[in-house]
Amino acid sequence: MNRIVCIIIAALLVCSCTLYESITKGDKVVQIGRAALYKTDLEKVIPKGIAPQDSALLAKQYIDSWAIKQLMLQKAEEQLPKDERDVEKLLEDYRTQLLVFRYENKYVEERLDTNVSLMEREEYYRAHQGSFVGKNGVYKGRLVKMQNGSPNMQVMKKLAKSREIEDLEALEQLAYNSAYKYSNFNDNWVDLNIVAKEIGVPLGELHRLMAKDGTSVEVVDTVYTNILQVLEYVAPGEVTPFEYNSGKIKEIIISRRKQELLSALQRDILRDALNNNKIKIIDEDEKDDR
Repeated sequence: MNRIVCIIIAALLVCSCTLYESITKGDKVVQIGRAALYKTDLEKVIPKGIAPQDSALLAKQYIDSWAIKQLMLQKAEEQLPKDERDVEKLLEDYRTQLLVFRYENKYVEERLDTNVSLMEREEYYRAHQGSFVGKNGVYKGRLVKMQNGSPNMQVMKKLAKSREIEDLEALEQLAYNSAYKYSNFNDNWVDLNIVAKEIGVPLGELHRLMAKDGTSVEVVDTVYTNILQVLEYVAPGEVTPFEYNSGKIKEIIISRRKQELLSALQRDILRDALNNNKIKIIDEDEKDDR
């Protein structure tokens, strides 16, 4: 019944700006059981100076949303057993976790050193190489996609097999001028699964082709020829290069610093509490005296 009343009020608000104004002149706008929606609640969500029609629409939307929430709450309190309605402990636990989380974040932000030197990253890499074994393999090189029948196809294939500086520059220039698509993976190592998807072959097939010819790979479909120039290649199951993992290593080191700060904070808080008698240990003798 209360829901029907609320919907009627909301509908009337849309139709009549005058009624909206008269309702909001009072203190209480809508009541459902012990819950009430007040004029001040509406004022917080309805900007000043907007058209009356817009005000009415916003009022309707807010009242409807508020009413549904209150009615759902009432239904939950009616239908749920007592133990499931008791959420005070859950709320207290959530409050505790939230406050502790915010304090820890503030504490860490004020003290955390996020600068990680190259030497630190290299030392970590050497000490934990087993953690950097690649699943898919990585590579450096260039990928040129050309339309079948391109007059520059044979020249491009020849340049892709060369490692001469002049030929590498010529390949790049020719790719920019005549290739359908050109991707330069020369500066950064790339996961080979990304390349396999790009040229439309299974990852295992790409590894087979790269093992067969370590300089370049050709994959042809009905429209395009993909020419993959291979400058450096690390097969699956082998340790991936430091450069490929440098960013990840930095994140790991910073994460460890965070944990060290939090561990030190917990130790200091506990020690301070013990030293200042903020923690009282109740032994068995004291319990017996009671």
